[in-house]
Amino acid sequence: MIVLPRPPSRARLAAFANPRYSYLRALEYELLPSIPLKGRVLDFGGGAKAGYLDLLKGSTQYESLNIDPDMQPTMLHDANTPFPISDAQYDTIVSFNTLEHVYRDEFALSELLRVLKPGGTIHIIVPFIYRVHASPSDFHRHTSFWWETTLDRYGIPPANSRIEPMMWGRMTTAFSFLEFTRLRFMRKLPLWGDIYIKGLGVHENPLGYYVSGTKP
Repeated sequence: MIVLPRPPSRARLAAFANPRYSYLRALEYELLPSIPLKGRVLDFGGGAKAGYLDLLKGSTQYESLNIDPDMQPTMLHDANTPFPISDAQYDTIVSFNTLEHVYRDEFALSELLRVLKPGGTIHIIVPFIYRVHASPSDFHRHTSFWWETTLDRYGIPPANSRIEPMMWGRMTTAFSFLEFTRLRFMRKLPLWGDIYIKGLGVHENPLGYYVSGTKP
């Protein structure tokens, strides 16, 4: 199910105060502590060196799969090929800023859902309106409609899914392309502007998507 983005507000401004982070990263770090980790967890694209681990709450049964040895994953593996994991092994799967770097991303998603237990939940964050960032390559930007349709194809119907656009507002999305230039000192201006502009319940301008789904 596709939902509306969370509305900008004064109460949320503190999460965006750190100038070291892009708007998208600030949205992610605001969200991560609220993601419920239960049971055995697989972090697709993570590892012992992942910078966000302190923000994750819940289960300590943490495993990871990654192609990058520097991240110190539990399993070093190319996600374009079948995973070395039996069916229905994990209660929770998370993947943050990873699937856009996998050429066969739909195949990788199908593998993630294969190793997810019935009743288990997958949580994905991916960029949308965001600069190309090779790691080592950058292949995909999918809409909310693609995510809803693809999850349904692999066994998670719209009633069991939630696709949330990650955005603050139109001005902030537009300004995101200038965040890492000399205009960074203006970072808060579009944040405030979007608080006072009406009509923000839109899907057209997301910086990224938070996608979650529970396997029947």
